[in-house]
Amino acid sequence: MKVLLDREEALLNAVQQLDIAPSKYKQAIERFQAIKSYLENGEYEGCSLKPEVYLQGSFKLGTEIRPFRNSKDADYDIDVVCRLEPKKDFPTAAKIKNLVGDRLKSHGIYGSMLDSEGKRCWTINYAEMDGIGFHIDILPSITEENTFSAHTSYSDSLAITEKNKDTCEYSWKISNPKGFAKWFYSKNREMFDQVKKTAKQAVFENHCLDRVGDIYQRADDVPDIFVKTPLQRAIQLLKRHRDIHFAIIKNENCKPISMIISVLAAQIYRNESTIYETLKNIVSVLDRLAKQLSRSDRLDEVISKSDSNLITLQASGEWCIPNPKNSKENFADRWHLEENGVKHARAREFFDWVKWVKQDFIDISECLDEEFFSKKLGLGGAIKIGGRGISVSIFGVEHCQRPEDKWFIKNTFNAEITASFNKDGARIFKDQSTTYAIKSGDMVPRRKKICFKVHTNTPSPYEVYWQVVNTGDDARNAKCLRGDFYHSNSDCAIEQGKKIRVEPTAYIGDHWVQCFIIQSDVCVAMSEPFVVRVR
Repeated sequence: MKVLLDREEALLNAVQQLDIAPSKYKQAIERFQAIKSYLENGEYEGCSLKPEVYLQGSFKLGTEIRPFRNSKDADYDIDVVCRLEPKKDFPTAAKIKNLVGDRLKSHGIYGSMLDSEGKRCWTINYAEMDGIGFHIDILPSITEENTFSAHTSYSDSLAITEKNKDTCEYSWKISNPKGFAKWFYSKNREMFDQVKKTAKQAVFENHCLDRVGDIYQRADDVPDIFVKTPLQRAIQLLKRHRDIHFAIIKNENCKPISMIISVLAAQIYRNESTIYETLKNIVSVLDRLAKQLSRSDRLDEVISKSDSNLITLQASGEWCIPNPKNSKENFADRWHLEENGVKHARAREFFDWVKWVKQDFIDISECLDEEFFSKKLGLGGAIKIGGRGISVSIFGVEHCQRPEDKWFIKNTFNAEITASFNKDGARIFKDQSTTYAIKSGDMVPRRKKICFKVHTNTPSPYEVYWQVVNTGDDARNAKCLRGDFYHSNSDCAIEQGKKIRVEPTAYIGDHWVQCFIIQSDVCVAMSEPFVVRVR
């Protein structure tokens, strides 16, 4: 029997499943403290004083979630700054990066757990315990004024190291994690102070299964990370929804970084007292800013002056989301780049994702099944991405018919879709396939034709059915959302044979095609959905 909750309860029920357990948090902090102590007690050539080592990122802000990568839950990320203090004459970025790396490598245990050198960080990977793993990303840095003559006016600014993976050259970048944390706390402070006492008491009393009593002796001992305001809850939900959405459309390259979500949400937050109202306000503002994609004169009267500095499309054609504590840092510096002939690819993907957030979190009933959001967010094993027989109901699209309602499902064989489209300059073959292949999740411009081919090891005879599903306002307004099944021999669309289907890219939105191989009314093979993002 279904249990119904009001939407605020349902949201809270879902987001609490994203929280790190107190015992796991204790374990994570113990590991951080051990590394902190080891780094602080090291000797670093050319440096005076001991390093300053501190947390940054989601564990500092209280917006931590377990990441979702490569179609599964991944290790928790613990982000750490290690700031060295050179004696004189600023050192090279390479030297600072390697001083920290050499210190870690010299430790018998940490050295064996150390990953290969990253772009900015050194990463220590811990083995999973109880199915949950951690890794600690350590960011080498120095005080910014040691490297830049015209340094910023912000206190706590750092020069952080960055390695170019192609040239292997090192350079300096400016960051200010301490200043950003202070700024975020200022945005969150009023509501945090209101809920702090009751939140800590609830954690202390209600987590008996996690044996909190063995960890904290009283409610005041519960760390601030377990005090969650509506702002922090909204950011957790947005981060998880982002992870699931971009995994579904197989486009990790365009996934907005967590800092973008945190910066925008904190700036928009107006001390709403509920998660739903917080999300509603954030989505409303971001949806207005999407108008910049379709206007030649950039910002106009439709976008309020208070919103105009959040995300801007500049006269240069580049996008800007400034770091509120470091004016030189632009989180949207790659949003103007082109992908598969689609300009402003990352910007388009961001605003399209906002529309999905609106559909999944805002345009909903006031009373919901208690599992409603768990299914949307892939909690408790509710989502499986990858592998044979994927279900696309995770898109939350009501007009998508279910194959199990049409056939008995018995996946015995394999089916896989490949695709190509008539990009300018591509050679077009007789069957309308081309030399320009695309992968599921790729972006394709409008007014093109995509040739889909299914490859199967199913022995003959068999029938081929295709399911074509459209989403978005364009298809909805044209009354062409589709979602049913088309037999290969039907004449409802362009057909090139049993194993080939050609579809035009007529509507902007995220769409998909899936193929089903049928023998005697039994589905013996089905492909994964082939997602096409028309822009």
